[in-house]
Amino acid sequence: MSVLAVGDELVDLDRTPGTGQVVDVNSYALAAAAADAGAEVTRLGITATGPTALREAVASAVARSEIVVLAGGVGGRLGEDVQDVLAELGPVDISRVAMHPGSVQGFGLLGPDEVPTFLLPANPVSALVVFEVLVRPLVRLTLGKQELHRREVTAALLSPVTSPHGRRTYLRGRLLRDRRTGEYLAQPLG
Repeated sequence: MSVLAVGDELVDLDRTPGTGQVVDVNSYALAAAAADAGAEVTRLGITATGPTALREAVASAVARSEIVVLAGGVGGRLGEDVQDVLAELGPVDISRVAMHPGSVQGFGLLGPDEVPTFLLPANPVSALVVFEVLVRPLVRLTLGKQELHRREVTAALLSPVTSPHGRRTYLRGRLLRDRRTGEYLAQPLG
């Protein structure tokens, strides 16, 4: 699997961001998530959003990988530009789905081998949620694993939460255990 961050505003960890720049955490976090899922992962770093640089970086990733994950460049006008460039490599669909965070995401089968390519949001939390929900199960399946998802436990909420009708919402929380009863408890965070 190859992981690539997309964005002209991104700088690597070893640089201090200037005005209008942010440190690329996505390629590192997603590479770690891929390794945790069992993938052999190559973090390709950052690519600019210019058509030539983007096309060459993604074509190179597709040629060397069984799965490609791009973080950034899926929303708004930039998303349209990215979709247009990647369409030269194969069919790509960037859509809004009924989940939060990560409602805008993309998928394509790129290159002559039709490599599954995921386009994740630029927001690190959104990118990790989409990875967990969509990419991790594919990685586990391709490895022949029986358990595609993480272990689930039932927990009682310590405070109420809501989700808009028709949309799945993923919340951060802290999992606790009642020492007396052994019951799992979930404390929503943020």
